[in-house]
Amino acid sequence: MKLPLAFISLVLLSQCVRHDLVEVRTVKWQTRTISYDKPRLWNKAHLTWRVDDARALAGRLSIEDMHREIDKSFKSWEGAGIFTFSQAREGQQADITITFAPPPGRAWDGQLGTMGHAAFPWTPHRGHIYLDPSEWWSTQSFSMLGDPITQWLPHEIGHVLGLQHTQGMDHTMCATGPYDLPDDRSFARLRHLYAPGTPVIAFSNLSTAASKAN
Repeated sequence: MKLPLAFISLVLLSQCVRHDLVEVRTVKWQTRTISYDKPRLWNKAHLTWRVDDARALAGRLSIEDMHREIDKSFKSWEGAGIFTFSQAREGQQADITITFAPPPGRAWDGQLGTMGHAAFPWTPHRGHIYLDPSEWWSTQSFSMLGDPITQWLPHEIGHVLGLQHTQGMDHTMCATGPYDLPDDRSFARLRHLYAPGTPVIAFSNLSTAASKAN
Protein backbone atom coordinates (compact mmCIF):
# COMPACT_ATOMS: atom_id res chain seq x y z
CA MET A 1 0.00 0.00 0.00
CA LYS A 2 1.37 3.40 -0.96
CA LEU A 3 1.60 5.70 2.08
CA PRO A 4 0.69 9.40 1.79
CA LEU A 5 3.67 11.75 1.68
CA ALA A 6 2.37 13.66 4.73
CA PHE A 7 2.41 10.45 6.79
CA ILE A 8 5.97 9.62 5.71
CA SER A 9 7.12 13.16 6.62
CA LEU A 10 5.49 12.88 10.04
CA VAL A 11 7.29 9.62 10.76
CA LEU A 12 10.64 11.12 9.76
CA LEU A 13 10.09 14.14 12.00
CA SER A 14 9.12 11.90 14.89
CA GLN A 15 12.40 10.05 14.62
CA CYS A 16 14.32 13.35 14.64
CA VAL A 17 12.53 14.55 17.77
CA ARG A 18 12.70 11.34 19.75
CA HIS A 19 16.14 11.91 21.29
CA ASP A 20 15.95 15.70 21.72
CA LEU A 21 15.29 15.99 25.43
CA VAL A 22 18.08 14.38 27.45
CA GLU A 23 19.50 17.34 29.35
CA VAL A 24 17.40 20.42 29.95
CA ARG A 25 18.77 23.72 31.23
CA THR A 26 16.38 26.30 32.65
CA VAL A 27 16.96 29.98 31.88
CA LYS A 28 15.96 32.03 34.94
CA TRP A 29 13.94 34.75 33.26
CA GLN A 30 12.19 32.44 30.83
CA THR A 31 9.22 30.23 31.56
CA ARG A 32 10.22 27.62 29.00
CA THR A 33 13.16 25.22 29.20
CA ILE A 34 15.87 24.87 26.59
CA SER A 35 17.34 21.61 25.37
CA TYR A 36 21.11 21.53 24.89
CA ASP A 37 21.07 17.95 23.68
CA LYS A 38 20.06 18.09 20.05
CA PRO A 39 22.64 16.09 18.07
CA ARG A 40 22.55 18.47 15.10
CA LEU A 41 22.94 21.64 17.19
CA TRP A 42 25.26 22.96 19.91
CA ASN A 43 25.01 21.05 23.16
CA LYS A 44 26.43 23.64 25.55
CA ALA A 45 25.54 27.11 26.73
CA HIS A 46 28.92 28.85 26.29
CA LEU A 47 30.70 29.05 22.94
CA THR A 48 34.17 30.42 22.21
CA TRP A 49 35.44 32.04 19.02
CA ARG A 50 38.74 32.87 17.34
CA VAL A 51 39.91 34.62 14.19
CA ASP A 52 42.11 32.83 11.66
CA ASP A 53 44.02 34.41 8.75
CA ALA A 54 43.65 37.92 10.22
CA ARG A 55 46.74 38.95 8.21
CA ALA A 56 44.46 38.99 5.15
CA LEU A 57 43.26 42.42 6.32
CA ALA A 58 46.66 43.73 7.38
CA GLY A 59 46.98 47.49 6.90
CA ARG A 60 43.21 47.99 6.66
CA LEU A 61 42.01 47.12 10.18
CA SER A 62 43.78 46.86 13.49
CA ILE A 63 43.48 43.43 15.09
CA GLU A 64 42.29 45.04 18.32
CA ASP A 65 39.48 46.96 16.61
CA MET A 66 38.45 43.92 14.57
CA HIS A 67 38.27 41.72 17.68
CA ARG A 68 36.18 44.37 19.44
CA GLU A 69 33.59 44.42 16.64
CA ILE A 70 33.57 40.64 16.38
CA ASP A 71 33.00 40.36 20.11
CA LYS A 72 30.16 42.90 19.83
CA SER A 73 28.60 40.80 17.05
CA PHE A 74 28.65 37.66 19.19
CA LYS A 75 27.39 39.48 22.27
CA SER A 76 24.44 40.78 20.26
CA TRP A 77 23.01 37.23 20.34
CA GLU A 78 23.25 36.87 24.12
CA GLY A 79 19.91 38.64 24.53
CA ALA A 80 18.20 35.40 23.48
CA GLY A 81 19.21 33.92 26.83
CA ILE A 82 20.53 30.70 25.27
CA PHE A 83 24.26 31.24 24.70
CA THR A 84 27.10 33.33 26.06
CA PHE A 85 30.25 33.92 24.00
CA SER A 86 33.89 34.79 24.59
CA GLN A 87 37.11 34.89 22.62
CA ALA A 88 39.11 31.69 23.02
CA ARG A 89 42.28 31.96 25.07
CA GLU A 90 45.66 31.52 23.40
CA GLY A 91 46.14 27.83 22.63
CA GLN A 92 42.50 26.98 23.43
CA GLN A 93 40.45 25.20 20.78
CA ALA A 94 37.57 27.45 19.75
CA ASP A 95 34.04 26.34 18.95
CA ILE A 96 33.64 28.93 16.19
CA THR A 97 36.38 30.00 13.78
CA ILE A 98 36.18 33.13 11.63
CA THR A 99 38.45 32.88 8.62
CA PHE A 100 39.13 34.92 5.50
CA ALA A 101 39.98 31.84 3.47
CA PRO A 102 37.35 30.69 0.94
CA PRO A 103 34.94 27.92 1.91
CA PRO A 104 35.98 24.39 0.87
CA GLY A 105 35.44 23.90 -2.85
CA ARG A 106 34.47 27.52 -3.49
CA ALA A 107 36.15 30.73 -4.59
CA TRP A 108 35.44 34.32 -3.62
CA ASP A 109 33.65 36.43 -6.25
CA GLY A 110 35.35 39.74 -5.42
CA GLN A 111 33.99 43.02 -4.14
CA LEU A 112 30.25 43.75 -4.14
CA GLY A 113 29.41 40.07 -4.44
CA THR A 114 28.87 37.48 -1.74
CA MET A 115 30.06 38.80 1.61
CA GLY A 116 30.52 35.49 3.39
CA HIS A 117 29.44 31.95 4.09
CA ALA A 118 28.73 30.02 7.28
CA ALA A 119 28.59 26.30 7.99
CA PHE A 120 25.48 25.05 9.77
CA PRO A 121 26.13 23.05 12.97
CA TRP A 122 25.05 19.76 11.34
CA THR A 123 27.75 19.95 8.63
CA PRO A 124 31.32 18.59 8.59
CA HIS A 125 32.67 22.18 8.79
CA ARG A 126 30.47 23.20 11.71
CA GLY A 127 31.57 26.32 13.54
CA HIS A 128 33.24 27.95 10.53
CA ILE A 129 32.43 31.43 9.26
CA TYR A 130 34.08 32.56 6.03
CA LEU A 131 34.35 36.29 5.22
CA ASP A 132 35.50 37.60 1.84
CA PRO A 133 38.78 39.51 2.46
CA SER A 134 38.31 41.63 -0.68
CA GLU A 135 35.34 43.45 0.84
CA TRP A 136 35.97 46.77 2.60
CA TRP A 137 35.37 45.63 6.16
CA SER A 138 34.96 48.45 8.64
CA THR A 139 35.04 48.65 12.42
CA GLN A 140 32.71 51.65 12.40
CA SER A 141 29.04 51.17 13.25
CA PHE A 142 28.20 53.17 10.11
CA SER A 143 30.44 53.67 7.12
CA MET A 144 29.76 55.32 3.75
CA LEU A 145 32.74 53.62 2.09
CA GLY A 146 33.00 50.38 4.01
CA ASP A 147 31.03 47.44 5.32
CA PRO A 148 30.67 47.47 9.11
CA ILE A 149 31.39 44.04 10.56
CA THR A 150 28.35 44.35 12.83
CA GLN A 151 26.06 44.67 9.78
CA TRP A 152 27.14 41.27 8.41
CA LEU A 153 28.74 39.01 11.03
CA PRO A 154 25.66 38.63 13.31
CA HIS A 155 23.81 37.17 10.32
CA GLU A 156 26.52 34.52 9.83
CA ILE A 157 26.59 33.81 13.57
CA GLY A 158 22.86 33.09 13.36
CA HIS A 159 23.57 30.47 10.69
CA VAL A 160 26.38 28.92 12.73
CA LEU A 161 23.91 28.55 15.62
CA GLY A 162 21.47 26.79 13.29
CA LEU A 163 19.09 29.46 11.97
CA GLN A 164 18.04 29.40 8.31
CA HIS A 165 17.11 32.38 6.14
CA THR A 166 13.66 33.81 6.75
CA GLN A 167 11.29 35.76 4.55
CA GLY A 168 9.55 37.34 7.54
CA MET A 169 10.26 40.38 9.65
CA ASP A 170 13.50 39.06 11.15
CA HIS A 171 15.90 41.58 9.62
CA THR A 172 18.95 39.76 10.96
CA MET A 173 18.30 36.46 9.17
CA CYS A 174 16.65 37.67 5.96
CA ALA A 175 18.30 36.66 2.69
CA THR A 176 19.73 40.03 1.63
CA GLY A 177 21.95 42.39 3.60
CA PRO A 178 23.19 44.55 5.15
CA TYR A 179 21.43 43.29 8.26
CA ASP A 180 20.13 44.63 11.56
CA LEU A 181 21.48 43.41 14.88
CA PRO A 182 19.35 40.57 16.29
CA ASP A 183 16.26 41.66 18.19
CA ASP A 184 13.27 39.99 19.86
CA ARG A 185 12.20 38.43 16.54
CA SER A 186 15.62 36.83 16.03
CA PHE A 187 15.80 35.76 19.67
CA ALA A 188 12.37 34.12 19.47
CA ARG A 189 13.44 32.03 16.48
CA LEU A 190 16.60 30.89 18.26
CA ARG A 191 14.69 29.99 21.43
CA HIS A 192 12.19 28.02 19.37
CA LEU A 193 14.98 26.12 17.59
CA TYR A 194 16.55 25.05 20.90
CA ALA A 195 13.27 24.38 22.71
CA PRO A 196 12.52 20.73 23.59
CA GLY A 197 10.50 19.00 20.90
CA THR A 198 11.39 21.33 18.02
CA PRO A 199 12.58 19.15 15.11
CA VAL A 200 15.90 20.14 13.55
CA ILE A 201 15.50 19.92 9.77
CA ALA A 202 18.65 20.39 7.67
CA PHE A 203 17.69 22.13 4.43
CA SER A 204 21.24 23.05 3.40
CA ASN A 205 24.85 22.16 4.12
CA LEU A 206 26.35 25.62 3.66
CA SER A 207 24.61 28.93 4.13
CA THR A 208 25.39 31.82 1.82
CA ALA A 209 25.18 35.45 2.85
CA ALA A 210 23.47 37.06 -0.12
CA SER A 211 24.86 39.98 -2.09
CA LYS A 212 24.09 43.49 -0.97
CA ALA A 213 20.65 44.83 -1.66
CA ASN A 214 20.52 46.98 -4.75
